[in-house]
Amino acid sequence: MTRTTGSTIVAAALVLASASTVLAQKPNTTNTPGAKTKANDAQVCAADYEASLKPVSNFQRADALKRYGRDPNSFTGELDHLIPVSLGGSNDPDNLWPIPPNKEYGVEWKRELEKTLHQMVCDKKITLKAAQDTIKKDWTKAYDQYVKNAQ
Repeated sequence: MTRTTGSTIVAAALVLASASTVLAQKPNTTNTPGAKTKANDAQVCAADYEASLKPVSNFQRADALKRYGRDPNSFTGELDHLIPVSLGGSNDPDNLWPIPPNKEYGVEWKRELEKTLHQMVCDKKITLKAAQDTIKKDWTKAYDQYVKNAQ
């Protein structure tokens, strides 16, 4: 094997590893297609909106985890709302998934995106529907567009 071929293989492996990290950070769209409430932008922008909602029930949690082959009794990770509650996402199992604890495109990055999109909705820079759709379609690309590339 030549040096160039070896370098090419290493570079390809790094690209594939990076792509697999991003893929691992997205929910399965069959298991988690996303679900939202009927809240409008004025409601989600109210200071007490999130606090006024009920927490995820044990049934909802168990249903969502079983879709991913996880045992609800032993799962200790983060159960995420694909469409965040702050953007009108519901507690329906269709909107819940066990987000992997990675640093890159992990929980902290998703929370940063949620906060950014919520602020944009409240500042009328983006519609609530557009924010919900972009995070539902591919939250990692939304992160790159609204957070990473906006800095």
